[in-house]
Amino acid sequence: MIPRPNLILIGFMATGKSAIGRRCAAALRFAYCDTDRLVADRAGLTIPEIFASRGEEAFRELEAAVIRDLAARARLVVSTGGGAPLRAENARALREAGVVILLRTEPEEILRRAGDCATRPLLAGAKDPLERVRSLLAEREPAYMRIADAVVDTTDLPRHEAVRRVLAAYREASRRRLGASP
Repeated sequence: MIPRPNLILIGFMATGKSAIGRRCAAALRFAYCDTDRLVADRAGLTIPEIFASRGEEAFRELEAAVIRDLAARARLVVSTGGGAPLRAENARALREAGVVILLRTEPEEILRRAGDCATRPLLAGAKDPLERVRSLLAEREPAYMRIADAVVDTTDLPRHEAVRRVLAAYREASRRRLGASP
């Protein structure tokens, strides 16, 4: 039997990667990993604390190390930080590690879900948070699309429906990649 590939969830902040990822992991009977949580655990700091005390580049280095480690493992659902696929080495590792599903959400809904911008390092201090979200999405979308096997728009979906669509996209992409049903 051909082993099923990992399920990698990418996308901007507040698109549902963590919540959907946990439910997909349970459905697939895979382990669930959140790269932001693993980075914070390694650093012994929260993500905002890492950005404030060490800077974004230090955060990205830690993130790359976590992704390298996860890429060597099997039977995982991995939720990445929104900026993870922007680095070429991360994009390559994620693509090789499994089926990559991009979760997409409209900017207004992202802002609503994100809540307090002060806890989001890339939005903290933005004069116009909605414009900042739009700008970051425009910058990141090409990198996301380069590695995505499929896209699921979560803007108006109840969580259970988003999970159903992600799992369907995962199964279809797995069949295409492996030539077999997972």
